[in-house]
Amino acid sequence: MVPLLTELLGLPGVDVESYEDLGDRLILSVEAHAEEATCPRCGTLSHRLHQNHGYLVRDLAISHYQTYLRVNRRQFKCSKCGKPFSEPLEFVGPRRTYTDRYAEWIVNQVKHSDTRNVALNESLSDDLVWSMVEYMSEKNSSSM
Repeated sequence: MVPLLTELLGLPGVDVESYEDLGDRLILSVEAHAEEATCPRCGTLSHRLHQNHGYLVRDLAISHYQTYLRVNRRQFKCSKCGKPFSEPLEFVGPRRTYTDRYAEWIVNQVKHSDTRNVALNESLSDDLVWSMVEYMSEKNSSSM
């Protein structure tokens, strides 16, 4: 674990295990603390690790670095219903390639600019910026 980067990242329940400095980009390998996850089908708490899925998600910049998290989203197998399921991660939505806080930051940028300029400034596609706006809108309306 890299304590300083874990503290700097500021995601509860997540440790930075290692990092790579790629010049203009920083990749932080992160691991969740939880040893178990709850089955979304039947609500049973599972400790049985089925497999691991690693992927990159974009996060808020740290200093001048574009920051990506190498996330290990573990898949558990439910002991009751026997079905595999992926652990939920509070900071990134299902099938998303960016953290919720990064999407929120992008939405705030769009409020003060436009989709095209935000996409250019962040090296993103217009479609991805717009999908972040839609995702955060849906997420905020479902939490009300």
